[in-house]
Amino acid sequence: MVYDPARQWERYGALDPYYGVLSAPDFHHARLDAETRERFFATGRRHVTDLMTALESQIGPDFQFDRVLDYGCGVGRLTLPLAERSKHVYGVDVSHSMLSEAADNARRMNFSNVEWVEADRLAELSGRYDLAHSFLVFQHIPVREGERIFAALLRGLRPGGVGVIHITLQPSHPLAGFFHWTMKTIPFAYNIFNLMRGRGWSYPHMQMNPYSLTRLGGLLADGGITEWHTRFQPGNTRMAYDCAVITFQKNGGR
Repeated sequence: MVYDPARQWERYGALDPYYGVLSAPDFHHARLDAETRERFFATGRRHVTDLMTALESQIGPDFQFDRVLDYGCGVGRLTLPLAERSKHVYGVDVSHSMLSEAADNARRMNFSNVEWVEADRLAELSGRYDLAHSFLVFQHIPVREGERIFAALLRGLRPGGVGVIHITLQPSHPLAGFFHWTMKTIPFAYNIFNLMRGRGWSYPHMQMNPYSLTRLGGLLADGGITEWHTRFQPGNTRMAYDCAVITFQKNGGR
């Protein structure tokens, strides 16, 4: 179970959903109150504001999206702000517990235009969305599985639709790569690390998986997309990974 990211994510959803989405100490379940919950969702609103500004610059001010798909939606941190700007949003996640918490948040905030969907139903949404969005998600998905999902999101976009996908690249410092290799490879390493951090022995494990821009570019080319924009985000600590946000537009009129 330690090395099954989907099961680990479900455990985060059941035990510590907000920290699983955004790993800041204040968002641990034991510390969460109305004020910290509001700060949590405020980070999502800022992200979506920045996202829309970037899309206007890259795609143009006339781009309209009625339906959005947020892959790896967690508890709705980004999905609900997206719902403020579109007619309908699909929040997709592998964790039933995360989706249940997200639905509670939507009811609490009076959103009625969000549909919560388990990840194994992604193919059912093909052709229904104008914007495919995913942030801080693919890094926790094993690479080959992530590439399959990336290609499915591309195929599922309506003609003229836009994708904005955040991915992790190689770590900026060798120490980060060695650490995460150790956690995934050495038996009980992550359990011991949990104890060192004052956590329970079996607290969930969050994988980090680096992707290849070359391979993802090949998937885009297979989908008929030869022009795409990459915004590079360097890791800012020894334990951080370099990242990139890939933005692309599917060919065809609407």
